[in-house]
Order: sequence, then structure tokens, then C-alpha cells
Amino acid sequence: MASPRTRPEVDEHGTGPAGGAATADGVAPVDEAVATAAPTRASSVDLGLTLPPLRRPVALQRPAPQQRPVPVQRPAPPAASVGRPRGTARALALRELVQERRLASVLAGMTHSAFPRTLAGRTAMRLLLAAPFVIVAVLLEVGGVSESVSANVLLVARTATVDWTGSGAAWLGDTFPPITGVVAAITPGGAFGLSIVGALCAGVVVHAMIELMVQRGFHASTVTALTLALVANPLFFFLATENLPAFLGIAFFGLAMTDVVRFVTYRNTQSGFRAGILLMLATLTDPNGLLYATAAVLTVPFLTHGRHQVGVHRAHALVLVFPTLSALAALMFVQWSFGGDPLGAFRSVLDYDASRWPIFWSLFTTPFGLLLLAPVASAWLMTTVVRRLAGGVVGTLLLAAVLLGFVIGTVPMNSAGNTFVLVTLAAIALVPPSTTVPRIALANVMALLQLTIAIAAALQRDVVVQWMDTVLRSLGLT
Repeated sequence: MASPRTRPEVDEHGTGPAGGAATADGVAPVDEAVATAAPTRASSVDLGLTLPPLRRPVALQRPAPQQRPVPVQRPAPPAASVGRPRGTARALALRELVQERRLASVLAGMTHSAFPRTLAGRTAMRLLLAAPFVIVAVLLEVGGVSESVSANVLLVARTATVDWTGSGAAWLGDTFPPITGVVAAITPGGAFGLSIVGALCAGVVVHAMIELMVQRGFHASTVTALTLALVANPLFFFLATENLPAFLGIAFFGLAMTDVVRFVTYRNTQSGFRAGILLMLATLTDPNGLLYATAAVLTVPFLTHGRHQVGVHRAHALVLVFPTLSALAALMFVQWSFGGDPLGAFRSVLDYDASRWPIFWSLFTTPFGLLLLAPVASAWLMTTVVRRLAGGVVGTLLLAAVLLGFVIGTVPMNSAGNTFVLVTLAAIALVPPSTTVPRIALANVMALLQLTIAIAAALQRDVVVQWMDTVLRSLGLT
């Protein structure tokens, strides 16, 4: 018996059930038993609907947990070049270089311990070093040095014309630079008194240079050679005893250069402040001191290997020039307030003469000019040996400052030895100590060469020859 859920089979023509004849109504006969069990409502076949096949229920799947994003690894930066590191590598290399130089300074004895260690010992040493200069000053007073030779005579004459009893500030313009003007006014004995002051200051300066070389660890032979090159020549004696303003300005400059090196190279801030004050004193004692201070500031970029650090160099320069600019600004304000002319003090010392410009060309055409160039050439030679460019640069700038001073009148025409003493003091401050025997021997030879140049230059300068004749005459040797 056919199942009630089974669809009746139909012939292929769809006219009736298979295997039986169709009725008159076109409906196939159905078994009664089946008919009684059939449902009363229409089936899906009768309605012409097609039921989708049953499927097994699909189990719900939980969403996969979110995974943390994997960090993208950036490619490693290219290795810095061996020849010249750049960027961060260059900064690290410079930092390591600074640390090495600081360590080298400690190993080389770059300390601030005094030499000698006791105050009595230092005082005795200064007096001992000043004794030869005092003796020469006395001999000059006995022999009667010519007024045309001594710049101290001109300073005393100019100071005598100043009205010190006035209530205004006109004396500042009449005595510029003010420090040497005041010293000349309060020192008894006139030009001879100024010679004694210069002689005592010479002992202090020579002791300071010796102390510096001992602190930096110079070999004993090099200390002796450089001291002889600085002192054992007529130019240094002439400058100390006959031109107090120039000698004090050059001495302050030499002491300032030692602190400039400590400030820029070894990051010693106290030395920077001290150097700025010393450059200010050089400006207020020597009419040409401002040019020396400018040369010292222009040397700063050449004292370190990191010359690309423009901001650092500007900060160094600002620390060094601030005291000088402040003092000059205050002086100009006082001159403007009381006299109405802020530049009056500077005009009193200027004596510009266009006919003096040929002195630059005479450097290469006369024996005196060649001897004037010789200390600078020696400084460049020393720069090549020790590989420190600052020595040659500062020597060239100082020579230009002295020659420009001759043209504008800030360096008296009867002055001598300025370039030699300036370059020698700068060399002592800038040259690093030698640790090997060949370098020590070469430094000693260069120092003795400087001494030979100084003696030869003194014999070519007329004012120095007259000064030497006076000293020898006082000794009874002529």
C-alpha cells in the first residue's frame, strides 16, 4: 500500500496514474482505507509548494580572539662612515673626544695647584723674577733715557693736563684708557715710577706663565726654553720698563688666553668668566686692547674640533666679550650724560694717518718687516707640528691688530716688541705639552728660534737700540 506522504506516480504524459485507467473526472481511484486516513487539509503537493530539504543545525562558532598587532621592525640605520661620522654618531664621537681630552688633561697634570705651593714661596719667586727688570729701570733712570724713546713720558705728560678737581666726568675722556691714566696720576716719580710698576708687573706675569706650564705638565727643559724665549731678550725688557699701557694690555691678554683655553676646551666656566674680566682689563689699560680682545674671541672656533657647533661658539664668545662691551657701554653713557659726546674718550686716543698704510707692504720688502713676520711664521710652524690651528690663527690676527694700531694711532710709533710678546704668550697658552722625546726636543728648538728672532728684531728697531745704549752706558760698557 502506498504511503500517504508519497506522491502518486504520474505517467510521463501527465494524464493519469501509472498502471490504471483514468476516471471520468480525471482522478485516479484511491483505496478506501487510504482515503479515510488522508488528512483533510491540502498538502504541499496540492498547493504546488516545494519544501527545502532539511539540514542539520549548524553549531554557532565563537569569534576568534583578537590578536595583538605585531610591531613592525624598522630597518637598522646605516652604519656611520669610518672616515667622518654624521648625525648622532658624530655627536657621540665628539663627546668621546671631549672625555678623552679631559682625561688627558688630568693625566698631563692640568691642575690648579699653585706653584710654589706656599704664598711665601710664590711671593719670593715673583720678586726674584722682577729683580732684573727693577735693576734695568734704575739704570735707565741713572743714564737718562730719551723722551722720544719712552711711551711712559708721553703718558705722564698727558695725565698732567687733566683737571682732577672738576665735578664732571671729563677726565674719563682725557685719560682713556682709564686704568693706566689713574695709575699714572697716583704713582710718584713720574716715568721712573711707571718703570718700577712695569718691572714688578713683569715678575708677576713671568711667574704666571711658569706656573701655567708646570700645571699643564710641560717638560722642565721646555719650561726653561719658553721662559728664556719670552724674557731673555731686549724686546720684553723694553716693553716692561718703557711702555706701561702696552705691557699691561698684553699681559692681561696673555693671562686671558690661558683661561680661554680652559673655558673652551675643558668646559671650565669659572675660567670663562675670568677670561672675560681679563679681556676687559686689557681694553681699559691699553688703547689697542680692544683689538686684542677681538682677536681672542675670533680664535674660539679654532680651539675645538667641533667647529660645526655654531651655537656653542656664540655662547663662548658672548661670555668673553660681555664684560668688555658692558664697560665700554657704561663709559659711553657717562660721556654722553656729562659731555654730550659718547665717543669722546675714543677720539682722544685715535691719531689716524693714511700715510702709515704702506707699513703693511713693508712687511715683505724690508728686513724689519720680515723680522716682524718671523714670530708669526714660527707660530704657524709650531701649529703644523702640534696640529692645533688656533696658534697660527691667533698669531696672524695679533699681527694685523698691531699693524692696524700703528695706522689708527692706538699703538705709539716708539713702541716695539708688541707682536713678539703677544705671539709668545699666546703660544705658551695654546701649545699642548709634549710627551715624547722628539716632540720635546722640537718644542725646545722652536723656543730658541723665537729667542733668536727677538734679538735680531731688537737690533733692527732704532728706539730699542737707543734704549740698549742707555743701559750699557749706565753700566760703563760704552
